[in-house]
Amino acid sequence: MGNHLITEKLKPLCMFINLILFGIALFQYYIDGRPADIPDLWDTQFYFLVVVAFVCILLAVALAEKPGAIIPLVLSLISIVVAVTPEGNRIGIRLCLFAATAISGGLCVPPPFNLAMGPVVIFAAFASIRTELAWDVWLVKPDYSERLGSIVVIAALFSISAAFAYAIRTIREQGSEIGNLENTIAQLTTANIGFQEYAKYVEEQSREMERKRITKEIHDIIGYTLTTVIMLLREAKLYIAGNTPMKNILDEADQQCQSGLAETRQSLRQLRSIETAAVPLVDAIRKLAYSFQHATGVQVQVDFGNAIGEVSESTQNTIIRLLQEGMTNALRHGKASKIMISFWVHEGFLIIDMMDNGRGTTEFNEGIGLAGMRENISALGGEFCAGPITGGFKLTAHIPLKEAGHGA
Repeated sequence: MGNHLITEKLKPLCMFINLILFGIALFQYYIDGRPADIPDLWDTQFYFLVVVAFVCILLAVALAEKPGAIIPLVLSLISIVVAVTPEGNRIGIRLCLFAATAISGGLCVPPPFNLAMGPVVIFAAFASIRTELAWDVWLVKPDYSERLGSIVVIAALFSISAAFAYAIRTIREQGSEIGNLENTIAQLTTANIGFQEYAKYVEEQSREMERKRITKEIHDIIGYTLTTVIMLLREAKLYIAGNTPMKNILDEADQQCQSGLAETRQSLRQLRSIETAAVPLVDAIRKLAYSFQHATGVQVQVDFGNAIGEVSESTQNTIIRLLQEGMTNALRHGKASKIMISFWVHEGFLIIDMMDNGRGTTEFNEGIGLAGMRENISALGGEFCAGPITGGFKLTAHIPLKEAGHGA
């Protein structure tokens, strides 16, 4: 998109230069009139040829940076040669028209074709100056210094325009490379954050598997041991007759073992049934900020204001996606080194402000990511806005918390 923008800005500049030079040539012809001893019919022919040349140059400007631009430029050059031939020693008109062609050739024709336009224009200008006879009228040729000066001026203007066009194309290519690097950085950042989240997920799964393994081993060891003790106690009671103190002690031990075995099994059963709890929003935001800062080196400052309670799953997902998109854009487009995020709950709404110290932009176009965030927040009944500010970029979201029963 940036490359296309440079080309579109180059076209009005080229048109403006041509308009000025052709205007000067026509004004000078209007003031000076046609050359002496040239038929009256020449006035109409001159204006017609100049208009044709100007239209051809405009066509070349419209085809800027395409090889086809050289065709209308050659046609324009032919019209100009015919138009300026009777001018004789009047250098001004000739210089303006050939200069317009030289500048257009340097700016509009892509390399290496534009390098051929300079010599062609200079040869045409030199040929028109050398002509001595037109309509059986002998023309007064410019002196050597005037001829050399006009050729030098035309060559200089062509060289400047060609160098300017080369600089524009170089900047455009560098911009394209920078854009590719930005995309790569954004992809690597996203992948890095994803890997860290996956590592945390694997860690949680491993912890859960280890917990279940330990509970199984405890169940097997303690269950087997207590069951054996109970069986031994019951066997011992068979050898004690009557209601003696020893039998009462064995009965009490039997009951304690059975109760302990039942409670152990219940506790282990509950421990195994515990699922990995959902990460609270505040903790999820802290982890996201830490992961992004660790992966990119961008300082992320988070202020939770009057704190955030529990929110619905859809609201939490929307908030996390909003922060991910905002931080990624701050790095990718703004080249920010610091991001400040604040949260505040007011009248049933969670207000999120994210600001960065990036380079900002005067031409802000909402991309697919931010447009998607706007749609998601609107679906929750909230509001979203984003745009450049002095010294960076800011986005603000108002998200209702009624679903989670959150008050002000």
